[in-house]
Amino acid sequence: MKKIIIDIRDDVFYNSNHIPDAINICKELLELAPERYLNKNDIYYLYCDRGILSLELSIFLNKKGYKTYSIPGGFKKWKEENLK
Repeated sequence: MKKIIIDIRDDVFYNSNHIPDAINICKELLELAPERYLNKNDIYYLYCDRGILSLELSIFLNKKGYKTYSIPGGFKKWKEENLK
């Protein structure tokens, strides 16, 4: 079982800055075809800019049987706490 951090923002935002070791899969792709990107045996930590869209997506994916968690406060909060 792997633990994977996913940045669901557009690649422009991801490429400008992101949480270390996070991969980028945009929200729309995960909504349309989660089976193409996710494994039901792994755990995923999702984040967006402020944590709102990632929470909605996490709820959606959990209902489909994936183990996902939204990082509270998203990238903005992580950046405030880690990039001082």
